[in-house]
Amino acid sequence: MHDQELPGAVRTLAFTFRIAARSHPGLTLGTLLLVPAAWALGSLQALWLKQLVDGAVGGLAGAVVIAVSLLALTSVIGWASGAIGGRINQTFQDKAGLVLEQRLIETSAGLEGIEHLERPDQLDRLDPLRKEAWIVHWTFEALAETVGAFAQTTLTLVLLASVHPALLLLPLFGLPAVLVARGAARDEQTAQERTGEQRRRQRHLVQLGSGSSPGKELRVFGLGPALFDLSRAAWRTEHRDRTRVAWVSAGRKAAATLIMAAGFGGTLLLVGFGVATGQATAGDLALAVVLAATMSGNLGMVVDMTQWLVGCLAVGSRFLWLHDRAERERRPDHPRLPVPERLTSGISLRGLSFRYPGTERLIFDDLSVELPAGGVIAVVGENGAGKSTLIKLLCGLYRPECGAVLIDGVDLDRLDLAAWRRRCSGAFQDHAQFELTVREAVTLGDLDRAADDDAVHRALAAAGATGLLRTLPDGLDTQLGTTWPGGIALSGGQGQQIALARGLIREQPLLTVLDEPTAALDAHTEDALFTRYAESARDRSLAGGITLLVSHRFSTVRAADHIIVLDRGRVIEQGDHEALLRLGGRYAELYRIQADAYDNRTVRPISPDSPPDRESGPTLTP
Repeated sequence: MHDQELPGAVRTLAFTFRIAARSHPGLTLGTLLLVPAAWALGSLQALWLKQLVDGAVGGLAGAVVIAVSLLALTSVIGWASGAIGGRINQTFQDKAGLVLEQRLIETSAGLEGIEHLERPDQLDRLDPLRKEAWIVHWTFEALAETVGAFAQTTLTLVLLASVHPALLLLPLFGLPAVLVARGAARDEQTAQERTGEQRRRQRHLVQLGSGSSPGKELRVFGLGPALFDLSRAAWRTEHRDRTRVAWVSAGRKAAATLIMAAGFGGTLLLVGFGVATGQATAGDLALAVVLAATMSGNLGMVVDMTQWLVGCLAVGSRFLWLHDRAERERRPDHPRLPVPERLTSGISLRGLSFRYPGTERLIFDDLSVELPAGGVIAVVGENGAGKSTLIKLLCGLYRPECGAVLIDGVDLDRLDLAAWRRRCSGAFQDHAQFELTVREAVTLGDLDRAADDDAVHRALAAAGATGLLRTLPDGLDTQLGTTWPGGIALSGGQGQQIALARGLIREQPLLTVLDEPTAALDAHTEDALFTRYAESARDRSLAGGITLLVSHRFSTVRAADHIIVLDRGRVIEQGDHEALLRLGGRYAELYRIQADAYDNRTVRPISPDSPPDRESGPTLTP
């Protein structure tokens, strides 16, 4: 099945049933039995009513007593099953909801790549799943209610046929309403996907208008009214499309309801004529009246339950679509090879071409470059040069369109990608902000060291965050995030230090990527940090591990063994710092431009133990 296709209703229903059964088989069975049983009791009460009327008209006291007793018993059973079924259903929803949420996290985070998190068309598909994942665990309840409605309808038809065979035609008058409901649910799902971009835009604008981080710019630049206008325009675009679909559906439902009412009226006239001519009893008329009303309600409930079920399945189909992607990745086209314990030759990019899925522009076109084992490599270039994309390809977050990423001569696509990721580490400019304790936020980089405080301290020291740790009120136990009791807020630079420590706690990785992880630090501190890290990386690279530094500050990459200059996805220069300066090309030009920015600043040597001085610039030697 193509990635763009959503799974069908039958597969989605079967998938949801499997998850429900795994969450709690007993509760699943109880829900499936009790809910339909409660529906069927309504038709049985109509039958006892017929017996009561016939007994009363015929003067049969015994029949009246039996009918009243059965009515009372049926009512008690209905109340009891409703109470027990409601409790079972609530417990089932809680358990199934928890299982579904866990599966959603496991499935989304377990996918090898991040295409589904970055492509706009797939984000439009995932957005309802993120916001409405709780709807999926209602699917089974909707199924049980729908089965119950159909069960009561079937029993009602049997009883109606006992009065007059022509009454079996009643459901035909309700069929248009069922078909209209199904079409309405499908149209609304299509409209939801069609307006997904506008909905995400409107939510984004609301978050900007109500968030703390953008608050300063909104007030300084007076952006409040403009933001309101943009949000209202996005909402109107979405609302106009979905409202039009809703009104069209409402008109169709009204027409279908008129057809259903005409059919019910005609059948009641037929039974009434039979009573007048002696072909039916008063009890038959009472039964027909009650069942006709029940049938009307039943078909209405079938319509509503069907629409509800289809709506739940629409969200569930997105879940199954994501699950299918994960399953395909777990069944690769060829056996996966083990990741080497150490690198001997390094990483090679051979004839690599890549464009982001769903776009036309090539980021790389026939790119070839060597990253030698044990080396500290810097990648520099202006914005849009392809630096971050290169890191995504090296980490296996995307697959190249052509060419290959070779790990000691073996295509990364042939390696066990999960095992490769376990031998990778790194820190990124757009790092995650985990609102956990400092210890937990760091050890997420290597869960095997969750209880190793010495490793945490070493990682913080490597990230230049020893001074930060001394200022925290509870040390490693300090809660991050002001939304939690006793939590604190970190500055941008401090948050990057924690993220960098998380990326450096894993020992002996084969690939460490540092994608502008210190952009929020001043240039002086960043230069000292990179210099210290480059030296320690060479000392501890027993496994031939490669360190890849990405920075827009040319002065901070001088410590690298090898510097690669990217421009529009091409390698235009490479070599060490001194060689590139002597070359007098693009690197030298950009380096000297940045150096000129510090001409009038005090420049002093940096020692590994010197404290950061935010008033001075980096040491520059153009």
